[in-house]
Amino acid sequence: MDRKGQIIGMVVFVLGIVILLFVFGVAYGMFSSSGARPVVPSAGLERAVLLVLVRVTLLFVMTLAGSLIASRGIELYLGSRLRPAESREPEQPHEG
Repeated sequence: MDRKGQIIGMVVFVLGIVILLFVFGVAYGMFSSSGARPVVPSAGLERAVLLVLVRVTLLFVMTLAGSLIASRGIELYLGSRLRPAESREPEQPHEG
């Protein structure tokens, strides 16, 4: 077992989870704010729709990044627990 690899894997995994929690917090705040100003003019409406689309796209990208980072952390952690294939000794045929 590679202790340093396990620690790095867990740190990367936790970083990914923190990013996901941040994204969910931002999304919750963005979509549950009751103090949103009503947009009356049509030009303001187009701008507001564009702004929401940009925010949703950014949230999607941040969620994707967080999940990929968390996944990579799990892979690092599990990979450090197993012996690499190159270090395994080939099985010797039994003579008999």
